[in-house]
Amino acid sequence: MKVAISYPPIVNARGQKAMVSQNRNVQFFKTPTYLLPVVHAQAATWLKQLRFEVIWDDGNAQLKSYEQWFNDLVKAKPDVIIFESTTPVMKFYWRTTDALKKILPNTIFIMTGYHSMRRPEETLELSQTDIVLRSNHVDFVLAKLIPFIANNPDWRITCNLEGLAIREGASKIRSTGHFRQVEPLERSPMVDRDLVQWKNYAFENGNYLQTPGTYATSVIRDCMFGKCTFCRYNGPDLTFSVLPVEKSLDEYERLINEHGVKEIFDDSGVWYRGKEAREFAQGIIKRGLHKKGCYFGFNTRFEYLDKETIELLAKANFRFVLIGLEAADEETLTRLNKGYQLQHVERSLKWMSDAGLHPHLTIMVGYYWQTSEQLKKTVDLVKSLMFRGLARTLQVTLCTPLDYTPYHQECIQNKVLQTDNYDDFDMSKLIVKTPIPHAEYYQAVREMYGIAFHPRFLLRQLRFLLTFKRRDWQFLFTYGIRAIRRVRNHMFNLTRGEGLAIPDPEAPTPL
Repeated sequence: MKVAISYPPIVNARGQKAMVSQNRNVQFFKTPTYLLPVVHAQAATWLKQLRFEVIWDDGNAQLKSYEQWFNDLVKAKPDVIIFESTTPVMKFYWRTTDALKKILPNTIFIMTGYHSMRRPEETLELSQTDIVLRSNHVDFVLAKLIPFIANNPDWRITCNLEGLAIREGASKIRSTGHFRQVEPLERSPMVDRDLVQWKNYAFENGNYLQTPGTYATSVIRDCMFGKCTFCRYNGPDLTFSVLPVEKSLDEYERLINEHGVKEIFDDSGVWYRGKEAREFAQGIIKRGLHKKGCYFGFNTRFEYLDKETIELLAKANFRFVLIGLEAADEETLTRLNKGYQLQHVERSLKWMSDAGLHPHLTIMVGYYWQTSEQLKKTVDLVKSLMFRGLARTLQVTLCTPLDYTPYHQECIQNKVLQTDNYDDFDMSKLIVKTPIPHAEYYQAVREMYGIAFHPRFLLRQLRFLLTFKRRDWQFLFTYGIRAIRRVRNHMFNLTRGEGLAIPDPEAPTPL
């Protein structure tokens, strides 16, 4: 049986590509970021180990046009095509599935992704999709489902594997219930890097200071906190699993020694903390991987790492730490159920910056309750942290309710959503009613991204050079040049909704 795990190129009228893989909140960018979809890569690896013919078909990362991707997929004639989708591109996937089904009527189409797993009947009713996976653990489900289909021609009627919505006939849909992840995470294989063409994802990624870089096979499946109302890692359909430290260390060693990777980022919802974090850092040092010239990074939360652990991570050559600030007022943090207090933010960041780590802040604006005062608090705090060198980079997004998360459901219940068209959920504009004009949020986005060009920020980066750390010189003279282009793209994409955008960063510069 031939199985394709496929990502079609999705390009809007402005020539911007949709970033779909790894199930991020979809945005369209001229300068794309190619994210290795780790769980689907594990699924591909597992199916290959089960001796299925696997086609890794990421048309985005392979730089294909939609027409080339479509024709190549039709020519390959897979028995099964697996898609990963999310809210802003659901209608695109429904149309694409139907177009392919006309040419490949015997191919089985499987839809995965957070949107469809929470509304499986919708996808089955509005497209010719055959199966919807009601789980983010697509590797575990597919490792059982594909062999069952291969061995049972009557699978539509007889398959009772949990976590599926199955089309039995033209108008009959059958559910096998919710998926419950009870198997150890280490049962899923480490990603076969050659199979998924890892170098396609090794360069166009703003998280990397050095290239080639790659995403590790995540040590945490979903999130150990799992309570933030806006986040996909929240709900009864999600579980929490941990990969043993030694197995992850083995992968890091292979990535460095066999593939020559220069930066490794673990995109787990939240990385190890406490004992496991210290064991991992000690394992890096014990194996001598901290002397191989490779940087390491991860996602974490405020208050999850103490001073001693952070210093140990720095000794092990960790660099990039992505941490969600989201807002700077207690009401918003409480309503988002972030689970930390503002009083601990500065202390945590100081520990990281003093140790030589590069904290990266993520911030959102445009909550349906956010006032001018609350917005100003966020902008002022972000400026203060960046100007004082307590954070090195930042990412600002418009808070867009997606995938029927608790925040999305809350917006529906409070009747603040201004659209129910999924195409409008691409984070390019605010789609909720707010107490102040939307223009104020767009201006805040420009102001925070504008920090990158502010003399005080640039002076702080020059002062970092006095530490004589290689990473600080790289940050200013190598990464900085690449980052400017991405900052301009973010500013353009997130502020054009009210006519406040800077000129298109990809347009020719007038002489």
